[in-house]
Amino acid sequence: MSVSLSTKLIRGAARVLGRGPLDPRTPLRIQRLSAELAGYLLRPPRGITVRPEAIGGVPGEWIKPTTAGTGSATILYLHGGGYVLGSPRAYRGLVGHLARSAKVRAFVPHYRRAPEHPFPAAVNDAVAAYRGLLAQGVAADRIAVVGDSAGAALALTLASRLRDGAEPLPAVIAMVCPWLDLTADGPAHRPPSPAEPLISPAKLEHWAALYARGHADDPAASPLYGRLGDLPQIILHSAGDDPLAADADRLEQAAREQGARLDHIRHPGLWHAFHVFAPVMREAARAVDELGTRLRAALLPQPQIAIVGAGISGLCMAATLRRAGIDTFTVYEKAADLGGVWRDNTYPGLRCDIQSRVYCYSFAPNPSWSKLYSPQEEILEYLRRVAGDAGLHPHIRFNTEITETVWNGRQWCLRAAGDPIEHHADVLIAASGYLRQPSVPAIAGLETFGGATFHSSEWDHTVPVEGRRVAVIGTGASGVQITSALAGVAGRLLVFQRTPQWLLPMPDLPYRRWTKSMYRRWPKLQKIPFRFYGAIMERFFAAALVRPGWQRRTITELCRLHLRFAVKEPELRRQLTPDDAPMCKRLVTSSTFYQALGREDVSLVSSGIDHVEPRGIVTSDGTLHDADVIVLATGFDAHTYMRPMKLSGEGGRTLDRAWSQGPYAYRTTALPGFPNFFMICGPHSPIGSQVVPRIAETQAAYIVRWIEILQEERVASLSPTEAATARFNHDLRNALNSGNTVWTSGCHSYYLDTNDLPELWPWPPSKHRKMLQEPARGDFVLRMNHPDSDKGP
Repeated sequence: MSVSLSTKLIRGAARVLGRGPLDPRTPLRIQRLSAELAGYLLRPPRGITVRPEAIGGVPGEWIKPTTAGTGSATILYLHGGGYVLGSPRAYRGLVGHLARSAKVRAFVPHYRRAPEHPFPAAVNDAVAAYRGLLAQGVAADRIAVVGDSAGAALALTLASRLRDGAEPLPAVIAMVCPWLDLTADGPAHRPPSPAEPLISPAKLEHWAALYARGHADDPAASPLYGRLGDLPQIILHSAGDDPLAADADRLEQAAREQGARLDHIRHPGLWHAFHVFAPVMREAARAVDELGTRLRAALLPQPQIAIVGAGISGLCMAATLRRAGIDTFTVYEKAADLGGVWRDNTYPGLRCDIQSRVYCYSFAPNPSWSKLYSPQEEILEYLRRVAGDAGLHPHIRFNTEITETVWNGRQWCLRAAGDPIEHHADVLIAASGYLRQPSVPAIAGLETFGGATFHSSEWDHTVPVEGRRVAVIGTGASGVQITSALAGVAGRLLVFQRTPQWLLPMPDLPYRRWTKSMYRRWPKLQKIPFRFYGAIMERFFAAALVRPGWQRRTITELCRLHLRFAVKEPELRRQLTPDDAPMCKRLVTSSTFYQALGREDVSLVSSGIDHVEPRGIVTSDGTLHDADVIVLATGFDAHTYMRPMKLSGEGGRTLDRAWSQGPYAYRTTALPGFPNFFMICGPHSPIGSQVVPRIAETQAAYIVRWIEILQEERVASLSPTEAATARFNHDLRNALNSGNTVWTSGCHSYYLDTNDLPELWPWPPSKHRKMLQEPARGDFVLRMNHPDSDKGP
């Protein structure tokens, strides 16, 4: 395995430390001081608090990251150092990193060291600290005993003593580069390792003599010779250049022979206890992160999670769960491929109207965008690549359309079309998208048309359009893009406009080859355009939507100037001039639509459609417009959300009944009466003012935090209260009725609900992120896994 240059430099520094201050001939006081100094330089990550305390009479330190939850899950970390060196302070960097990755607190006992306190003082202190945690009310199955080097042997010895004494066993044992054989026979099993910088046979022999003092054959000092049966799961990390890797191999063989549960991960090309360099070394940080994720899974049993939909929102939710170390999820996708709207919509000219550099996940930037505004096929390929890189494919169940979900008091029961098997989940997340149900207009005689008819989201690529008479009904975002793409391709293009739209000019510039190469070579540079375009989106466009000001005036003037100078013919300009304000409806961006309408083979039809007959479309003035193909660019039903999927919560309460007066949610993500149910891009999400990937990331992180509370506190179910949901929606209505948003300036759009209020976010997107930073526990009812323990306001 090849290692990075920085890792080679760190190995060299470790070699200097190992051959100098940590040499056995160096006075012990200097050795310990040098170990402390090295530990001081390897500082813990940010957000770590350290608090001294004695547990079970053993002094030590609590190390708690800000990522730790409110539960009692604990890592009992037994540090290495040959039973002679080391201390909690020297291990703050490693333990802090491990605790942050596991998202739990850790206690590091300052056990007594040799030669002042030889065997079995360290073992007794480890046992006392464990019993002390139990005495404080920490359940044994919420304790992970972890150790490195000599501390790893202490961890195994501790578990063995607990087993032999019929005491409660920890949830898991984790051992990093263990030193398990202190006997005289131990070195014979260890081949020389010139690449090892820290330890040597002479050091091990010296430390064993100081600690064991005639007890090296005792399994409590050399646990490799002890019984491994009836122990908790063992996670074992070893390093390829470590002479003690032989001890790890022998332990793995003994575990196999005795039927013990052991999972061995070998890290080639690295040295003894390299994990301590996690604060400064990438390979060490990855190993510690992996170990932390495994520990969390062992300490906090993961709930079964069902995600409905594998589009932008569903993939984001799945990737966020994986990044949080949660793998017990299934994504149910009705189609044979992922991608959502970017899979379903394939019409000519389809591109995103948000800049490519910001229309992506922050955790997965894409250096390969070809243009400022990405075409459909590139976005779909990007989503496929993200799913592959995040390891999501094994979790996705394709061709599975969830039609009904029912809460049975403990879990969600999911039923899929054509599948007799009922699926179950502890948590249900609807990520089925915002604009996915095609809106098909009720035009008389549409079914009698003699040519091909299809919605823009269901484009029939078997139908030729080259040289034919094509009628496009609708001038929204999809209609504008289709018109621009088919102008000059179709023999005759008819564009049927019900109401005109304001258009913001937006040139689509290609990215240069050197730009792509630069971002591939230095990926972190992609943060610059991501933040730049994100700031433009929020401080300019989003600000224009939610409050009057220079931003709104600027966009209004740009739209008016674009219409004035791009459309020279006065009558056509009059037909294209809307009565409402720019952005009252969804703002359409295009620099080519007006030019397309100026072509001789393109006609704008502003008369209303009366009916369709086999030959074409008849407008209200009695004119027959002959056509070979009719394209319904008529948008989507923006108020369906996860429907037509049926949802039944507590007491048989249905989603249709709850939303009988229109969709609503608690803080855009949850619903009262529907336990353990969450939504991505639910009602009143900042769809109009924020890019969907950013919304999905914000909501997914919030949902993960609730799932972690389910894990950490043994919560059976949780749901928002009616009162908290009512307060949130009351504030929403007041903000929408204030008249500040452009959506209430006087127009009819698909944003409006049955009360003519837009189903949108009336504040800046930053308020949405701030609102979802941390769960408001007082707004929820939490039902625990034992009786008489409901938590709520």
